[in-house]
Amino acid sequence: MDKLKAINLFCKVIETQSFTQAAQQEQISLAMASKLVAQLEEHLNVRLLQRTTRRISPTEAGLLFYQRCQPILNELKDAEACVTNITSTLQGKLTMSLPMDFGSRFVAPHLHRFTETYPHLQLNLEFSDRRVDVVAEGYDLVLRIGKLEDSSIVAKRIAQAQHLIVASPRYFEKFGTPQTALELQQHQCLLYESQTLWQFNENGHQIKLKPQSQVYSNNGYALVQMARAGHGIINIPKFLLKDELASGELIPILPHLEQELSDISLLYPNRRYLSPKVKVTIEFFSQLMQEQKIHL
Repeated sequence: MDKLKAINLFCKVIETQSFTQAAQQEQISLAMASKLVAQLEEHLNVRLLQRTTRRISPTEAGLLFYQRCQPILNELKDAEACVTNITSTLQGKLTMSLPMDFGSRFVAPHLHRFTETYPHLQLNLEFSDRRVDVVAEGYDLVLRIGKLEDSSIVAKRIAQAQHLIVASPRYFEKFGTPQTALELQQHQCLLYESQTLWQFNENGHQIKLKPQSQVYSNNGYALVQMARAGHGIINIPKFLLKDELASGELIPILPHLEQELSDISLLYPNRRYLSPKVKVTIEFFSQLMQEQKIHL
């Protein structure tokens, strides 16, 4: 016996005082309706309805059971409607983690377009380079740059980012411009803490080097600012250099050095039952990456 279905039908019989109408509302046969109520009475070991040829009325136990069950059924309907509404309309909260530099400098200036398009969707954004646990920490989406470690998480690559070697005109005027990868070791470089080894393909040869540096940082924006001020050479994602390249404050060098592209991916817990709010967010970021491809 489907207990919930039987209870729902029983309440319909009380309200309509008719097995026929209750069966029609539930889109089942009259015989099935009678069977469900009989099974419910057998399960409870009590008679719930008084049946005569003229009318159907609840017994004392039946009326008590109805009075207790009807509010519960209404709550279930409200809960179902609430969940259905969230999954069918774009409202509620979406929690997302983005890398600090990429998120704050490259993504944040465009987020107004998203919020204007979906005014009832609340964004809860964490800008951090911390490797979050997508499932355990309850994120709807995580944007990650670089190689992915957790193969159990669904990942959609939405773009690839290139690195550029740049410094300010002031630096090159003072210290000269390196012409090869190995000459970088003779210059003052500013390094990411997580990228102290630079790897290139130069004319078909793989080169690995550890540049000399007095400054190490976990913040790409800070490295850009120090490079602008003439403190050294940086090897940094192009997406952090949009304004500086346009203004000429930083100049790219060694264009013949090939570097591995970094994947920009969106991670989410499960590809099944993907909510509309997550789908439109994935679409927004995919389109944004395509529009801004020249700056990646």
